[in-house]
Amino acid sequence: MFFEATMSAHTFEVLSRAHNEIVVCHAAEGHRFKFFVITNAHGKKVLSDSVEVVAKEGAAHTPEFFSGSARAFAITVAHRAHAID
Repeated sequence: MFFEATMSAHTFEVLSRAHNEIVVCHAAEGHRFKFFVITNAHGKKVLSDSVEVVAKEGAAHTPEFFSGSARAFAITVAHRAHAID
């Protein structure tokens, strides 16, 4: 658990980014996370709570181990790209 909390954003990379989604990959283990950009009830563009995950077979950790860090990285990238509010 401590490892996940201290992981650098550099352990993820952006595979693709569009106006309505962003796909990031954990560089070392290969898990892919697709987040969708939605408009919430307040009219703000945010990442949806749902995520599509493609697990890399044979990875040392499950994708769930990295899900919080993947979301944080995707939010940072989306903010920088002005894809979310």
